[in-house]
Amino acid sequence: MENKFKFLTKYSLNKKIKNKWFIIANVILALVIIALVNIDGIISFFGGDFNKSLNIKIVDNTGYYEEVKTGLKGIESYISKSELKVTKVNDVKKEKKKLKGTDDILLVLNKDNKNVYNVEFITDSYVDNVKYQAIVTSLNTTKQSIALDLSGIDKEKLSQISSSVEVKRSFINEEKTEDEENTRSLLSVLSLVVVLPCFMLIMYLIQMIGAEINEEKSTRGMEIIIGNVSAKTHFFSKILSSNLFVLLQAGLLILYSGLGLLIRKFVNSPTSTSSLKDIASNLELNGAIEMVQKSGIIDKLGYIIPLIVILFVLSFLAYSLLAGVLASMTTNMENYQQLQTPLMMISLVGFYLVIASSMFPGATFIKVASVIPLLSISLAPSLLLSGEISVSFIIIAILLLMLLNFLLIKYGLKIYKVGILNYSETNLWKKMFKAVKEK
Repeated sequence: MENKFKFLTKYSLNKKIKNKWFIIANVILALVIIALVNIDGIISFFGGDFNKSLNIKIVDNTGYYEEVKTGLKGIESYISKSELKVTKVNDVKKEKKKLKGTDDILLVLNKDNKNVYNVEFITDSYVDNVKYQAIVTSLNTTKQSIALDLSGIDKEKLSQISSSVEVKRSFINEEKTEDEENTRSLLSVLSLVVVLPCFMLIMYLIQMIGAEINEEKSTRGMEIIIGNVSAKTHFFSKILSSNLFVLLQAGLLILYSGLGLLIRKFVNSPTSTSSLKDIASNLELNGAIEMVQKSGIIDKLGYIIPLIVILFVLSFLAYSLLAGVLASMTTNMENYQQLQTPLMMISLVGFYLVIASSMFPGATFIKVASVIPLLSISLAPSLLLSGEISVSFIIIAILLLMLLNFLLIKYGLKIYKVGILNYSETNLWKKMFKAVKEK
């Protein structure tokens, strides 16, 4: 039996891997992922004035040129890929003529007794919305600052009005720290990055098991296979080979992403380097890494990660067992697609509850849902890392998954034995219930 099991598992796995469509699909996937990681470099390669500085010319009729210039310089990283040049000019008509055929911007500042100043925003062509909104926001902020200054409020009081309130975070529980609190919030967001690929891989796994079993049933190859091996051996070989294949596919996706980052590191343009630095700066990645280190949560990851890995393995096993049982009950792929819909909906509910958990912190319903089998793979890791649930919830989720897998193996295998050679939809459910009752 062991040799037959190994043969069937190896045969099923090789059939998937050596399929020409698998190779073609992965070549396309690799190219797409590498291209996406290096998309800014690819865009720059085909040319464009991406490194061109942005010129903003100001005709000042108010006397607030320096304040406006300082405000615009403060948003330089948002509106210019290279450099922002702000200059003062005098002749509006002359500067309007110079704007033709350029991307320069002319701002005309005029006095406004009711609103400090108003601005005429002049360009030769359209300006992208991000750039326009950033400049308008800067002008509004500068105007507010000048208005406060003109109000005659004492400088010290003005400073008090404009300064941010100092907040000192403290906890009654001395073991709690602000760094750990911030880190939990950060990790809960990052957990979504893991949940989405898992959701996609589960969908892939469910469809693949159903397609393979129905293919064998439709060609009557199933009769030959079951005539030589037991239904149990066939069932578990399908489950193992499919999970190994999904694991391989996940590894390849990680590899493609790594290759994309490696290519970006060695073959990036000045534009892409600048963009990468801007992104890192905006996301404060360095600060995030230090935050994680200071919080002490790294010490806890030693037992949190193994528990999450066990949860993932058991969840994938549960989904694949259910998919195998459902596939055995169907006579064609069309019927299986109808039966697999509830499985997909369950997984989708888990994904949406992860998003909802940030809007309803501490919700009892979501906490309870985090231990329910099939939902726990999406919910439990995110809630654990955000501090919504404790490790005990993960342990409960694992135990419930183990119970579900035990029941699926014990009773699902009985259904599989009856369903795998069944080619008629007549009295199918009666046959299934009868199989479950048999000892």
